[in-house]
Amino acid sequence: MMKSIKVLILIFLFTQINYSQRTNLSGLKFCIDPGHGGNNPANDRRIEPDPGIIFWESEGNFQKALSLKKILESWGATIFLTRYTNYYPDDNQEPSLSARYTVANSNNVNWFHSIHSNATGGTNTSTNYTLILVKENITTRQAEFPEAVTMSTKMYNHIRKRNRTSPYGVRTDYTFYGGTNGGFNLGVLKGLLMPGQLSEGSFHDFYPETRRLLNLHYCRMEAYGIADGFLEYYGVPFDTLSTIAGVLTSEETSKPQNSTLVELLPQNKKYLTDNFNNGYFLFDSLFHGNYKLVFDLGGGKKDTVSHDLAKSDLKFLDKILPSFTPPSITYSSPKNGDTSVSVTAVMGVIFSKEMDTTSVKNAFSISPNLAVTTQWTNGNKTFVFRANDKLPYSTNFIIKIDSSARSKIGIAIDGNGDGVAGDAFIIKFRTVSQPDFVKLDNSIPLKFVLNQNYPNPFNPTTVIRFGIPNESNVRITIFNSLGQQVDEVVNERLNASFYEVNWNALNKPTGLYFYKIEAVDVTNPNNIFTQTKKMMLVK
Repeated sequence: MMKSIKVLILIFLFTQINYSQRTNLSGLKFCIDPGHGGNNPANDRRIEPDPGIIFWESEGNFQKALSLKKILESWGATIFLTRYTNYYPDDNQEPSLSARYTVANSNNVNWFHSIHSNATGGTNTSTNYTLILVKENITTRQAEFPEAVTMSTKMYNHIRKRNRTSPYGVRTDYTFYGGTNGGFNLGVLKGLLMPGQLSEGSFHDFYPETRRLLNLHYCRMEAYGIADGFLEYYGVPFDTLSTIAGVLTSEETSKPQNSTLVELLPQNKKYLTDNFNNGYFLFDSLFHGNYKLVFDLGGGKKDTVSHDLAKSDLKFLDKILPSFTPPSITYSSPKNGDTSVSVTAVMGVIFSKEMDTTSVKNAFSISPNLAVTTQWTNGNKTFVFRANDKLPYSTNFIIKIDSSARSKIGIAIDGNGDGVAGDAFIIKFRTVSQPDFVKLDNSIPLKFVLNQNYPNPFNPTTVIRFGIPNESNVRITIFNSLGQQVDEVVNERLNASFYEVNWNALNKPTGLYFYKIEAVDVTNPNNIFTQTKKMMLVK
């Protein structure tokens, strides 16, 4: 008896050693099920991410299955598909759920895998995770085949890595679909006599993913992820060949780039992105080493990125492709022709593209000449400049950014907005007049004061009186009934005293207005006074 036990132990250890020393999948049989079938609205999922572009889940599943079959067969496995077409003269010819697991059972395969993609059932603007489901024993509430959980966990990680999806995980089907509150086993897994799982690689109703799933090479990428799960589970060393993939996006439109040629050097491989608005490209089966990706930008211009690939490497090189339309100014403050610019205004422009900051700074001028402090924000698109001292009152200024200003890739600005590069951007403006306010006497108030204007109602002028107990930075602004600022009557550093200022509403419509004081004590910046009062203009 002891001798028999020893023999069994030796046999077990021998099989384990052989298992761990596998170099391929030879001798293993897998059944691959492309979910759904036949572009049948009753048994399929139809999505139209863009007008005239149609996605059917069954077609995506089928293309993944064909790629997976080829990959696994290259590793020596025997593959059975539950369907070998996605086009049926009669929808009734599509294999039923029981027919699918029957293919696996009748061929006594080692493993069954059903390929699907997921959907939220509503408007999906962000959900895109990977989910794998395994059959649950309803009595024990555990996985019917524990090894299916082990395999699925490995496969889940590989699919996520390839598809770059959000995390979710591996679940047992009965509990996932409601458990004691109405759960069920998935029909395609229900009758299996061997371990298996159903993968939902990504969400086909998330439009960016819908568009990618229309790309056969993207489907092949998921097939690689599923295959890697099989390889890891059966202890087969991963392929030493490597992959580069990515998404090309237009700088100008911020959308994926169609019909763009990508070259891989020194192999001289070429990839033309499709017209399904996904911008996806893929180069696989690459040896380790140094590569150059050359992106065709049009007009004879190219952009090149170099990258080193290690063995079994998977690299994503997403690229924003620069546009050669000239940069223009989409917003400026002040506006050209403005005649009421505050003497403390912060000025600036927003460019349509990322700029070469040095060229813009060298191209910038303000006349009359002033010392200014500049700052870049918004990814070097927003150029802000502020005078180091207060601007003089009642003064005409010209701001100019001449045509020597360039975008990051060296394109001259379109300063006048005619779509042609090479002309300057010019703003002419005038600062406000000196405020008409007077110091009333040498008395000093005990606290900040804002009096009610008089007369009130008024037409068209009124007087606003206020008191400052300490030297303060004082600002008084006027707002209309919509809360929009319509004027600034004081923006000064004032000594302690009583003051009054006139506001002329000659060009303002009849209505309710508000005047607001904001005063900050120079000696104690924490001492801040704000107050708002109403007044009525009647014409």
